[in-house]
Amino acid sequence: MLLLLVLCVGFNANAQNLTVSGTVVDGTDEPMIGATVQVDGTKNIVVTDIDGNFTLKNVAKNATLVVSYIGYKTEKIAVDGQTNIRVVLSEDSESLDEVVVIGYGGTRARRDLTGSVGSVSGAKLAAVPVTSAAVALQGKVAGVQVTTVDGQPGADINIRVRGATSVTQSNDPLYIVDGFQVENINDIPPSDIQSIDILKDASLTAIYGAKGGNGVVIVTTKSAAEGKTQVNVNFQGSVSHISKKLDLMDAYGFVDYQWDFATGRSKSSSAAKLFRYNFGNIRDLDLYRSAPTHDWQDEVMGNDPFSYSTNVSVGGGNDKTRYNISFTQSDDRGIIMGSGVRRTNIHTKLQTKILPNLTLQYNPKISYRRDEGAGGDNVGTGGIIDVLRYRPSNGIRELGNIFWTPGAADPDQEALFQYTNPVNDIKTNVRKKHSYSIANQASLEYKPIEGLTLRTEGNYTFSFNDDNRFWGPLTDDGIKNNHQPVAQVKKTQTNQYTWTTTASYDWSIKEKNNFYALVGFELYHKQSENTEQKNRYFPREISADDAIHNLGRGKPWVSTSSLGTADRTTSYFGQISYNYDHKYLLSGTFRADGSTMFAPGHQWGYFPSISGAWVMSSEDFMKDITWLDELKIRAAIGKAGNNRIKADMWRYLYTTNSSGGPNFGESSENPDGELYYDTSNYLPNPDIKWETTLTRNFALDLSFFNGRLRISPEYYWNTTSDLIYEADVLTTIGYGKQFQNIGQVTNRGFEISINGDILRGKDYVLSANFNLGANKMKVDKLTGDEDFLEIRHTRAKTDAGNNYRLEVGGEVGLIYGYVYDGLYGFDEFTYNSVKNVYDPHPQVFDENGKLISGTVLMDNMYNSNDQGTQTQPGKPKFKDLNGDGVIDQNDKTIIGRTTPKLQGGFGLNGQWKGFDFTANFTFFLDFDVYNATAYRLSSSMDNKNNFYNVLSSFNKGNRWTYTDVERRWEHMLGNTQTTWTNFEGSGVPMDVKAELDGYQMYEYINRNRTEWNPSDVTKEYTISRFVEDGSFLRCTDITLGYSLPTNIIQKLGMSKCRFYGSVTNPFIITKYSGFDPEVDVQSGLTPSYDMNRYPRSRSYVFGINLSF
Repeated sequence: MLLLLVLCVGFNANAQNLTVSGTVVDGTDEPMIGATVQVDGTKNIVVTDIDGNFTLKNVAKNATLVVSYIGYKTEKIAVDGQTNIRVVLSEDSESLDEVVVIGYGGTRARRDLTGSVGSVSGAKLAAVPVTSAAVALQGKVAGVQVTTVDGQPGADINIRVRGATSVTQSNDPLYIVDGFQVENINDIPPSDIQSIDILKDASLTAIYGAKGGNGVVIVTTKSAAEGKTQVNVNFQGSVSHISKKLDLMDAYGFVDYQWDFATGRSKSSSAAKLFRYNFGNIRDLDLYRSAPTHDWQDEVMGNDPFSYSTNVSVGGGNDKTRYNISFTQSDDRGIIMGSGVRRTNIHTKLQTKILPNLTLQYNPKISYRRDEGAGGDNVGTGGIIDVLRYRPSNGIRELGNIFWTPGAADPDQEALFQYTNPVNDIKTNVRKKHSYSIANQASLEYKPIEGLTLRTEGNYTFSFNDDNRFWGPLTDDGIKNNHQPVAQVKKTQTNQYTWTTTASYDWSIKEKNNFYALVGFELYHKQSENTEQKNRYFPREISADDAIHNLGRGKPWVSTSSLGTADRTTSYFGQISYNYDHKYLLSGTFRADGSTMFAPGHQWGYFPSISGAWVMSSEDFMKDITWLDELKIRAAIGKAGNNRIKADMWRYLYTTNSSGGPNFGESSENPDGELYYDTSNYLPNPDIKWETTLTRNFALDLSFFNGRLRISPEYYWNTTSDLIYEADVLTTIGYGKQFQNIGQVTNRGFEISINGDILRGKDYVLSANFNLGANKMKVDKLTGDEDFLEIRHTRAKTDAGNNYRLEVGGEVGLIYGYVYDGLYGFDEFTYNSVKNVYDPHPQVFDENGKLISGTVLMDNMYNSNDQGTQTQPGKPKFKDLNGDGVIDQNDKTIIGRTTPKLQGGFGLNGQWKGFDFTANFTFFLDFDVYNATAYRLSSSMDNKNNFYNVLSSFNKGNRWTYTDVERRWEHMLGNTQTTWTNFEGSGVPMDVKAELDGYQMYEYINRNRTEWNPSDVTKEYTISRFVEDGSFLRCTDITLGYSLPTNIIQKLGMSKCRFYGSVTNPFIITKYSGFDPEVDVQSGLTPSYDMNRYPRSRSYVFGINLSF
């Protein structure tokens, strides 16, 4: 009887419980696959299926359901006897309960953070129609600057976290993908990413010690959820077009200028004869008004290439085993013919529970990349600049047989003239680089008791690069080698492994006292091996592929082989955190790194940090402020390092050579007769030390109106000491350089991020995000005899001298050169009819040797012309800053600053019914760019009868000219009184005396000219005229998408079907005259130098996202 009574009671209790079913969707009514639905306070939990549906059994009528999904606000729904419930989750990438990855398997709710972290969800990254996760980060995180070197597909992407910390060594952050260090994240498809967390201050980066000084970017890739197997297919195709062209001379203006070039600088008839041979009689110039103009920018960069990217992922599993496999194939073609990058990536994540408390995870990754095209520096024979300078007209060859007799030309010269054009040059300047990477990552995690996690993980990555080059007979290398082709094969093999073991414990005392502790040990090893074989004198007709794969058909030229020094690091680290009731928070970290990059005695670095926070909004006296969700004050201080430096700064390097003797240093012969010797140009420095960065951070976290508005302002102050610099040393000791610790820099800045929901309704939402940052790096001290350093950009010619300056008290990236002062005018000279020159006015100096009056002389700056001096009317003039009456190196000064005063980004995200819309923008304000490209296009440098083109601003009427308007003479000066009958273009009105001497007409024609004659500029100097304001506002992308309704796609067996169209780089607002102002922004000691940069493109994208 008692047993029967118990059974009846149990039956009645269960009868009162319910089976609850429902659907979880997002704000666009799309099913949420893999959302977690749990009965609050119980272990009754399920995950939504492919259609967002769930079913929970044995649910009490008065129970509460907790529904959560990463990147969305957690919702609590009262059952109240309902058996069918529909749940709408709203996106909240900055919610207080959002989980943030902080390294070594550790995670924290955002509300418990004491350091600075910027986070971007995978959904936001995937919404940007690009193939690289790094590019998708642009403008998304305050204080994080993402720039590409130029517009080349696969170009290097610079990520700077709160500016730079080093002036010569790497400023790249540390990249961690699924727990392991990688070189970069450029080739990771955005569709593979679950989230990216960026650690910005040393309270969080100190756990990574020597590698965390520039910030840490942690990428978590997608894992499968329990439930049905899910298949996702993403495809996008795009057509690209050059976003801007430079304005160059057309055929008429070009031929007119070439006559000036041929005759203006010399009375020798040879140049004029060569002009007539190619372009005819100058009196027939008008024929070129209707002659064709070859636009080489269109020919080389106007092909509108098609690119595509396809991603397929399959994932699923049960409560014991889960898997996710992703395959991505992309082909990103460049606007320059023959350029592009192809990528293939296979990523697998497999997780299985061996025991209830023992989990094994294995993540193999295979990547292949093929880069094609020589790049902006190597297009044709001299780079992009040669494409721009190439002649737009083939002269009389295009005017018909009345002017040109093909058979009369020298066959060899004519073949060379016709063949050497940018298109043919590119076809014979070939580069194909193949890169392979295989990564094996595995981890074992054991939880013996609640809160304690023991974890060991390992990673082995093997990568191999095969870089193949071919230079045809008319490229620079080919011309240097008897007009015969040159081929090169370079191979690089890298082995890298990491082993990490950690123990972490998460526990509480009396509920409100919460602790977390972590200790760990890590080993890191990386070593590369390089070989290079470069052969020359191949048969002229050989193809690129034939030469590369049959090097034996040429003769050896360069052959090297080296095994790089191993980079080994041993590390010990620990962290402890405490919070009281999530209100008062304190965290401390310590790490010790031992690195082989330094000499014994300097190999160990120690990196501590401490941080704290006060959640003021949790205090009782704040409870009545209902519109304030969170007010948290954070502060942190810590130290991190930088060991990503050049290897072997501290010791002699020896190599073997069987054919030559020692350059310098000790040598000895081995039994095989090979000689060992030091080949380095660097004097070893056994005292070289770590670069270390001390960071300080103060911040507020504010949330209002139930999370509708979130604001986080932060101030930081970083000091980097023991800066490493490549210093010059006396060559008499056998070396030219030595790496030294030279000084200290300070980087101060602020940043603010604002995220808010502007509109939110039942079937629509409009949200916006905005971030703004500013940082300024100042040089505090430099060791040595001088308080400044001067550096020349590697792309500048030696004529330019040192064109960047580093000085105590100044910023990093100061452009150093001459102040342009217009053109010399006739009022600064007296015409000497006897010598047929203009004599500068005599100089008068005061008692201190300062110029009072007279003409400043520039005789030694440019090549002299037929007048024997460069100080003549119409020549470029620089300011005499030291007042000695002569322009020389002593007149150089700071003429530009390259650090933006403000930078940031903003975006809009909207959804209405099935439509979605995104627009993203980035901006950099108040910084300078040196337009070296414009300088070259305003000069005749290297123009040895090559008929180079120049900017259209130097057309007739603007530039200074030496030839008369009737083309009677090759030079006006030196000709006596003549009756002038043709005044077209001369500016001489009819009431002016028509009988003028040559010099009088010369002065009258040139009296209002504003541009120099490019033939007068034969050397490269850095001058203020070409320092331009680089400020810009760029729209990075605009996307409009549409998702088919659920009731339609379910009939097709799909859970998602979205179509979208997008435009990337649709517009930029800037005053900059070059292709694009975003060139090497904040990159090392010589940033923002625009020379041979691959132009950026505008892409029109169409894509589709499917889920099954």
